[in-house]
Amino acid sequence: MSKPHFVILGGGYAAVTSTQTLRKAILKGDLDVTVITRENYHNFHGFAAEMITGRILPSQILSPVRRIFPPANVLVAEITAVDVPTQTITFKRQIDGIRSQLHYDHLLVALGASDNLEAYPGLREHGFRLHTYDGCLRLRSQLITMFELASLTTNTAERRRLLTFVIAGGGYAGTEIAGEIADLCRLLTEREYKHIRREECRVLLITPGATILPELYSGIGAAGYGDGYPQLVAYAMRHMAKLGVEVRINSRVAWVTPLEVGLVDGERIPTRTVVSAVGKKPAALVATLPMSHDERGRIHTDSTLRVPSQPNIWAAGDCAAIPNPNNPAEHICPANAAWAVEEGKVVAQNVLRVVRGEEPRPFTYKGLGQGASIGRRTGVGEFRGWQMRGLFSWLMWRMLLVMNVPTWDRRLRLLADWLIWPLVGRDIVEMSVDDADDYEISHHVFQAEVCIIEENQVGDYYYLIEEGQAEVRDTETGATRLLGPNDYFGQHPHEMVTAKTQLRVVTIRADQLHQLQAIARPLLEV
Repeated sequence: MSKPHFVILGGGYAAVTSTQTLRKAILKGDLDVTVITRENYHNFHGFAAEMITGRILPSQILSPVRRIFPPANVLVAEITAVDVPTQTITFKRQIDGIRSQLHYDHLLVALGASDNLEAYPGLREHGFRLHTYDGCLRLRSQLITMFELASLTTNTAERRRLLTFVIAGGGYAGTEIAGEIADLCRLLTEREYKHIRREECRVLLITPGATILPELYSGIGAAGYGDGYPQLVAYAMRHMAKLGVEVRINSRVAWVTPLEVGLVDGERIPTRTVVSAVGKKPAALVATLPMSHDERGRIHTDSTLRVPSQPNIWAAGDCAAIPNPNNPAEHICPANAAWAVEEGKVVAQNVLRVVRGEEPRPFTYKGLGQGASIGRRTGVGEFRGWQMRGLFSWLMWRMLLVMNVPTWDRRLRLLADWLIWPLVGRDIVEMSVDDADDYEISHHVFQAEVCIIEENQVGDYYYLIEEGQAEVRDTETGATRLLGPNDYFGQHPHEMVTAKTQLRVVTIRADQLHQLQAIARPLLEV
């Protein structure tokens, strides 16, 4: 008789603890387990802010899946479909898209979430996103690039634009990033960029609520203790002010362009760096599954983490709407790593119970606490209702996070980085895997009345209009003309170009345009 096959979709925290919990059962031959994940690494988000600001090396937040999931099988591939009636998973190789299929007896959907790119216009094209490792690495390089460009710039307005960093979203992720970037600005201007004054750097934290850290400010706390911790949030606000962070409450980003960010109250802030921490949505595949979803697109589960009407399908992590044991009638479990870890354990235990003919047990975890790093080795948090702040809180939460890093080698490397960086300073190397000889084609969004090209500002690109209108004024004759879709601009020294409506363009490097035309001509004739 063949062993039951348990397939786990996704390689996040729930998948990690599910396979760890089932390790003995796999070795005993009670069931087969296969994990299908898009990347061959696990990204530990808890240290993203420290990686972005050079406190730890980029690879330290990654753990190889080949050391995490065995003795379970691991398939690094992209999942394209789930056929529930036939209990079949379809996935493809990323190098060429060749598809394969896999049968399951039990299925865990733990696909996590992705950045909500529809939060405001321009986010997809110009916002720096935190949910993926690639996004964090790009932001890390962007911060250093802005200082390098500012050191070359004598124009006061452009220098100010380069050194302005806007973070959209005042939750845990946004607050941690804002505090770390502000502290990085202090260190860089004191040591490596002494010709740049700290006062020239501007860090803004934009939050739609009446306070930052709303999860900590109100509610019953992660473990069901207390009625919120406004005094801890007040401490965090004072600390952010000391670091030089401008906190804008009751505000929201309305749009982003390569040159500025617009707020809902009409204010326009010149900047080239906008970091989005405004929330996530479940992975796209989740919406295609024939299951009940909540208003955010998460899969409904019962108290055992099983999907209603699907006795062999389970869900956990950010893509699941799981009743919170603190108040199951009204609340859903928080979408964070600590809860996903416990959810993965319970799913694994319940799958084993079902395989053995037993009834699954409900999820009873109520949390241990919550906390955040707010910059310069300072933190705020609560542990079972006990409030902490300052250096002790920072150390406590760092140690708790370290213990949840999946592999021992990464834990040791993290500790080594923390011991070394105060002696040698932050890592300020610009990191990029881009090839300067690759064809460079990018999408951009500009808002109405934004000056895209000023007089005598010819750069390296042609701008091809996809949508909207732009006005071109000849600065020698004063003549103007209106451009629309399929028109282009960008290589005339005596033209000033302004967006008349919201404008979407594709930019192509001028020195590559003719090469692209020659290559694409046969395709255009098909």
